[in-house]
Amino acid sequence: MATPYDNRISLQKLEVFCLVVELGGISRAADHLIVAQPVVTAHVQSLQRRLGVKLLYREGRRMRMTDAGERVYAWASETLSRTRELMRELDGVNEGDRGTVAIAASMTVGSYTLPAVLAGFRLRRPAAAITLSVSDPEHAVNAVETGQADFAVIAVDTPPDNPALDADVVGREEIVLVAAADYEPDVESLPVAALTDTPLISSPVGGVRRGVIDAQLAANGVRPRNIAIELGHPEAMKRAALDGLGMCLLFQNSVAREIGDGTLREIAIEDARMSVPLMIIQRTNKRLSPIQRELRDAIANAPAEVPAPS
Repeated sequence: MATPYDNRISLQKLEVFCLVVELGGISRAADHLIVAQPVVTAHVQSLQRRLGVKLLYREGRRMRMTDAGERVYAWASETLSRTRELMRELDGVNEGDRGTVAIAASMTVGSYTLPAVLAGFRLRRPAAAITLSVSDPEHAVNAVETGQADFAVIAVDTPPDNPALDADVVGREEIVLVAAADYEPDVESLPVAALTDTPLISSPVGGVRRGVIDAQLAANGVRPRNIAIELGHPEAMKRAALDGLGMCLLFQNSVAREIGDGTLREIAIEDARMSVPLMIIQRTNKRLSPIQRELRDAIANAPAEVPAPS
C-alpha cells in the first residue's frame, strides 16, 4: 500500500525538522529559533502527517530518527541546500555585476589569503554582496555541502572524499619557518633535521593545522620533540614568536607583513620545501551565477600573482 502523501509541505517545516535532528531535540531547536517548544512540535507533527510516516522517536533526552526519518532528513537537507543556492543564483543570474556570493574558507586562507582578493573584487564590482565565513576546513566543506556557501577555499593535503564535490587545485600555500628578528641562534638557514629538537611554537594536537605541519615534517623524516607551546591561531603563534618563545612554521601569507616590516625573519630550510595545495571546493552539480563565477575565477588566478618565497 502506497504511503499517503500531501504535497503541501513548506520549506519552513523542512528547516525545523532538520534543526531538531542536527541540534538533538525539540527544546534546542526552539531555543535556536527563539520560539516556544509547542511551535516546533507542531511543525514536526504536521510534516509527519503530510508525509504519512513517523520521523522521530525519543531515546533518553535526545530525539532519534526512524528509518523513514533518515530518508526524509537526507531529502530535506538536499532540498534546503539547493534552495539556498538557487536564491543566490537567481539573485545574480540576470544582474550583470550585481548578485550575492557566499564563500567559506579555512582559517589561514580566510584570514590572510582571501581578504585582499575580495576587497579588490568588491572595488571593481561595488554592487556585489560578498560574504566570507572562516572556520576549519571540515566546516568550510560542510558549508558547501549544505548550500550555505557557493564554494570553499581551503588549504589541505588531500581533497574531501565526497563524489558530490569537485576540488580544483588553484595554487599552493608555502610553509615557512620564522622567528623574532633578535631570536638566537642568529642563523639564516637550518637543515630540516634541526627541527627535531628546535623549540617550536605549534598548533594543538588534533587540529587541522597541526596535522598538516606534522605530515610535512614526517615526510622529511622529522618528528619534533621540543614543542615550546601549543596555540590555536596564527596570530597567537606569531605573538609567541615575537616574544622569543621559539620558532614556528606558518603559511607564508600569514607572516608576509611581519617579514616585510622586519619584526619576524624567515629562516630558510636548507634541504626541504614545504607547501600545501590551495583548493576551491564546489558541488559537482552547482551552477554559478555570473558574479559567482567571476569571483571564483579571480580567486583561482590570484595565487599566481603572489611570488613564492625565496
